[in-house]
This record gives sequence, C-alpha cells and structure tokens, in this order.
Amino acid sequence: MKIAVIGDSLQSKVAAALLASVGNSVLHFAENNTVWAESNEPGLAELYRAQCEESRLRVSTSDEQGFEAGELLFDFVLLAEISPEDALNRYHSLLMPTINKGSCFIILTPSSIGEAQAFNAHLKSYVLKSISNAHINEKTLDVHKETDENHHALNSVCSVPLLLREGRALSDFSRPDCIVVGCDNKNALSKVGGLFYPFNRVKNVIKSVSTREAEFACFAGHAMLATRLSFMNEMASLAERSYVDIEVVRECMGSDPRIGRDYLYPGCGYGGKALADNVSKIALELRERSDDLGLLETVAKINERQKDLIFRKIWKFFKGELKGKTVAVWGASFKPGSASIAGAPATSLIESLVVNLANVKVFDPLASATLIEYFGSSERVQVVESANETLEGADVLAICTEWKSFWSPDFIALKSNLKYQAIFDGRNILDPELVKQHGLRYFGIGRGESI
Repeated sequence: MKIAVIGDSLQSKVAAALLASVGNSVLHFAENNTVWAESNEPGLAELYRAQCEESRLRVSTSDEQGFEAGELLFDFVLLAEISPEDALNRYHSLLMPTINKGSCFIILTPSSIGEAQAFNAHLKSYVLKSISNAHINEKTLDVHKETDENHHALNSVCSVPLLLREGRALSDFSRPDCIVVGCDNKNALSKVGGLFYPFNRVKNVIKSVSTREAEFACFAGHAMLATRLSFMNEMASLAERSYVDIEVVRECMGSDPRIGRDYLYPGCGYGGKALADNVSKIALELRERSDDLGLLETVAKINERQKDLIFRKIWKFFKGELKGKTVAVWGASFKPGSASIAGAPATSLIESLVVNLANVKVFDPLASATLIEYFGSSERVQVVESANETLEGADVLAICTEWKSFWSPDFIALKSNLKYQAIFDGRNILDPELVKQHGLRYFGIGRGESI
C-alpha cells in the first residue's frame, strides 16, 4: 500500500517507520529531512534510517518538488499532532491527487470530539471548491456532478487514537493490546483493518467503533489515568498527616482485583504533553456541555499543586532561607525513557528554587540538551553529566524522575557529599528505612518524615 504520514511527532515517526518495515511504501511529510534523527526513542532512529535505506520510506518537506506522476496517489493519509485543516492547507498541492482519487484519512491524535466528522465535511466542501475554482464551462460541470458525489463516498475520515508511551513506542505500535478504530464507513473500516493487519496477528485486538466514540475513548482513557494518579496523591497527603506509609496502603489497594496495581503510584505530579492535553480537552468538553465543572477540573488542580510539593518541602526544611543553597536534582524528564520535559515536575521545582535564589545542579540521562535549551539563560542552573556530579557542593538531593539508575544509589557518597544529609524523593523509589540506616533523612510522598 502507498501511505502518506504527516507530522513531526513521535506518533508520526513511529507510524512511518513501522508501516514501512512491513512492506508498505511510505512518504513522510515533515518539516525537515532529518526528522528521524530528532528522537531519543529507543530503536526508532535505527529503524527509520533502515527503511529509508531500503527505499520503502521517504521524507519530504512541503516545498519539495519533482514527484513523478502517480507517486502522490495514496491509499491512506495519516495525520499526527497536526490539525487536518492545517495539513490540507500546508500540503495542498501534494494531497490534491489523492483527494481527487479518493482515499482514507486517519487521524492518529484526535484533538476534539467530532473532529473526524467535521474534517469529512470539510473535505467534501474542499473538493467542491476545487472543482468550482477550475475554469470549466457549465456543460463540463454537469459532467463532473456525478464524479463529485463519488468523491464524497470515496474520501473517508477515520480516527485511530495512537496511544504510545515514550520509551515503549515501537512495541506499543507493533504489539498493541487494543487498536481502537473509529470509522463511520464500512468500506473504509475494512481497509483500515488491512492496514493494521501485520500488527494484529496473534489475536484480533481491533475494536471497531464510531469516530466520535474513538475520540471520546481517547480522552476518557487519559482522564481516568490522571484521576487515579491525582487520587493517590491526595491519599498520600492524607497518609503523611495520619502517620501512615502510603506504600503499604498502595499495596493493599492494588491487591484488590477491582482496583488493580497500575497507576496507583503517588509522586510529585504527572507531566507529558499528551496526558495533560487530553485531560484538558475532555474537561473543556464537560465545561461546554454541562453546568458541572466536576471531577476533571479538580484532577488538573491537584496535579499542578502536586508539582510544587517537593519545593514546599525543601522550603520548609530550610525555613524559607533558600538563598545560596544548592539543590541536586536527579531526573528532569516527565518519565523514564523520555527526553521530554514538557509539563515535568522537575521544571517547576527548578524554577521555584531559582526564584528563591537557590542554585541547582541537575542530571538526566536523556534530557540534558533540552534542559540546557530551557534553562540556558539562568546562571543558577547547571546541567551536569552524571548523578554523582550533582552531589558536589550540594546541600540536599531531590529526585524527580524514577530512572532505574537512581534506584540503588551510593549512600556513602550521598552522606559524605550532602551538607544537610537529606533526600526529597518525589517518586518514592528509595526505601525510607534503608536511607535512615545510612544516616540520611528521607522525605517522600506520603512516606518518610513529615514536614
């Protein structure tokens, strides 16, 4: 099959590389020709480059010319992190042959409920406008009337939310637990099933729904995850005031099969663009369609408050006197396996410390370049090359991302380097008792010392 993928996001890169890897001919429309090199996703750059070398994948910019006749007739057009209307406007000349032929457009990252249906209507009017703009006589217009109606039937828009976890994106796409296919056209549904067939072999994981149901499910799923996280953070706050270890509570709750263990880990707040954006989108839908602002507004507020929790603990520890203090920060990406600091709790912590005239030495295995770009103008933020380097001259340590390399630290080095011998664990990855045995103070989220 001939496939066009539009966008520079992780979803577009993964879709382009993996769809090419199973034998499709893929043209990736991106802002630059080295889009594959801009990802820290494990295995993605190698796979993407290999498909380009095998000539199954080609990268094109919007202003690139020189396509041969028939090269722009795609069976599918996949859109990720770009609005369908923007994609149509930006790549108008490249997409018109496909639109005139009739194709299936697939939205991988829905931005609103009803987006696919709205774009389908827009596509129909776009075809009509293209025909009317051509300088043809009335007789020719009559001849094209039936053809135009066929365009309406042939061009279909589906919504297939691509929920990829950074650090696991290739396996999430190639070995999915579920593929939600939102489609309002039975013929298009069969075609989309064929597109994803190579990734649907062990058992049928395709769930066929309407486009609106697929969009709603995408937002509702993210909202549920965010709700569980914020709920546990509220419980951690209560546990801390009740002299209860939230880790013990979490284990008890997770053993109940009605609840399960996933997303029950309290911490210093969730980050990442997709989760926060989708929670905001469905909260907006609720606000517009009902009088009750309800649960999701509270979920978002709890999370923003939680991002400030580690700073508040450090501020109380030093009784508000942070000027000249140096805080070592381990982890800045919003999750392990990612280089993104979008909405990450670490950025909130660092910004608050700098405002209070504290100094920060931060290390992250993947996000160093992003951190330097983000905090480059601040003389108080130093991005270093190792976790141990952050400890040199540091007063206390804050852990903001649960990278595996932080789980079993050198406690002797921590005690000898940290002037105040205190650890603020925003991810509860250390054992409070083990930390105490090494002569260090421990402040976690709902466990350890209360402050």
